[in-house]
Amino acid sequence: MPRPAAAHESPQRLVGGLDAEHAAALALQRSLLPARLPDIPGVELAARYVPGHAFGIGGDWYDVFTLPSGWLGVVIGDVSGHGLASAVVMGRVRSALRAYALICDDPAEALTLLNRKVHHFEAGSLTTALYAMISPGRDRIVLSSAGHLRPVLVRPGAAAELADIPVDPPLGIGNRMPPRRTGTVAFPPGAVLLCYTDGLIERRDEVIDIGLARLIGLVKADNAERVCATVMAAGDTEQPGDDVAVLAVRRPA
Repeated sequence: MPRPAAAHESPQRLVGGLDAEHAAALALQRSLLPARLPDIPGVELAARYVPGHAFGIGGDWYDVFTLPSGWLGVVIGDVSGHGLASAVVMGRVRSALRAYALICDDPAEALTLLNRKVHHFEAGSLTTALYAMISPGRDRIVLSSAGHLRPVLVRPGAAAELADIPVDPPLGIGNRMPPRRTGTVAFPPGAVLLCYTDGLIERRDEVIDIGLARLIGLVKADNAERVCATVMAAGDTEQPGDDVAVLAVRRPA
């Protein structure tokens, strides 16, 4: 099973010096981020979460859920800011996407509905999200990105690369925009999909392409837990400047 997120491990240690708002934000985020990822046939799952500031819980989040159709939903997202307000928006966005996932067979359609919701009810919140649907046979993934960084995909015998999918605007920018798009990638046995938030790769003193290249070089077609451990160990995740969330999905060989 994946190592529980850092915010889940030692709440007493974190809460001691927090004021009421930060304590409430921490409690809310702990209730929304999975303490343990589900045990789902056909995939290995692992995840990590580290808050960007010792006393500043933010809006990074991830989610995994099964759908009645047999497809598997995998989500990672980022609500800008820190504190209770961001945690509340994150909770609303997460719940809304779960609801839309039940009525949409296309990730882009679900994100279109989510964009309307964020634009109307969460005005002023800059929110990105990546929604991936893994087929019942676990052999392909359909993905849609709302302003979120493309995940890293690595297949056995091949070098890791960014998934070849389009990236559409973030959530909440309005309804008058081109239709959101999806991309489909093959997911053969042994392949790994690594989703992450920008805190994992962004550094103040370098362009983001350097961080992306560094991350791509780290991801191997390996056990999901080891993939997460490797990318977290290589990054500045002891005291990151922004929240860090990663979610690895592997199809066993």
